[in-house]
Amino acid sequence: MTTVSYRSFTGTAAENYERHFVPKIATPVSVALLETAALRPGERVLDVGCGTGVIARLAAEAVGSSGTVTGLDLTPDMIEVARAVSPSTIEWHVGDATSLPFADEAYDAVLCQMCLMFMQDRHTAVAEMRRVAAAGGRVVVNTPGAIPPLFALMEQALVDHISTDLGGFVHAVFSMHDPEDVASLLRDAGLVDVTAAVSTATVNLGAPAAFLWQYINLTPMAPLVAQAPATAQEAMERDVVESWQPFVRNESMAIDLPMVVASGRR
Repeated sequence: MTTVSYRSFTGTAAENYERHFVPKIATPVSVALLETAALRPGERVLDVGCGTGVIARLAAEAVGSSGTVTGLDLTPDMIEVARAVSPSTIEWHVGDATSLPFADEAYDAVLCQMCLMFMQDRHTAVAEMRRVAAAGGRVVVNTPGAIPPLFALMEQALVDHISTDLGGFVHAVFSMHDPEDVASLLRDAGLVDVTAAVSTATVNLGAPAAFLWQYINLTPMAPLVAQAPATAQEAMERDVVESWQPFVRNESMAIDLPMVVASGRR
């Protein structure tokens, strides 16, 4: 697997994530997660791997002024943007999911969107989510399902023209696509009443070339791509845009993105 990692996710990437990824992908795929979580007014919610805070903000709307929401992310840049664009009532922390800086049974709901697949020690992370969940509280996670052809084509072009070091990063995003694998993680952590299923979210990605560079620039792949010769970048873009033409309608791309949504109770 590639060594490209979100542990070195710095610079303007977090701003690009909020500007492009949140409205195009993170918000549409959050619907099933939040429906499963069924948040209620007055509840205490923790968003693990919160990024720039889209789940935390939506959770704050659901629990209202009588509830509380906390967001935690490994990357200081993400938290900085989250603070800048979110209500002041949300509490933010920089921290590792495998060692949550919170008391036992502190939250009614612990949520984690599109983050587990990047964690090296997933079992410990889910065990920590269970630890901080209140008795009867729930843990709800989602991960991308099977890799859509559009993303596989992009990764191949990156490997062909930019660097073999990029091989595996895009596939890593979709590495937890089996609902039973995700459910097993929750069961192994001691959660009960575990369920897992695949839902589908329609995501509108925009024009091919624009989406290609938006995606690259909001991921840790950006520095490696930027260091490549201009001719290599141009060849990569040309291959991607050409291979994506079957997905284009009216100069824009829309795909159905499968998402695994799993939940369990403490």
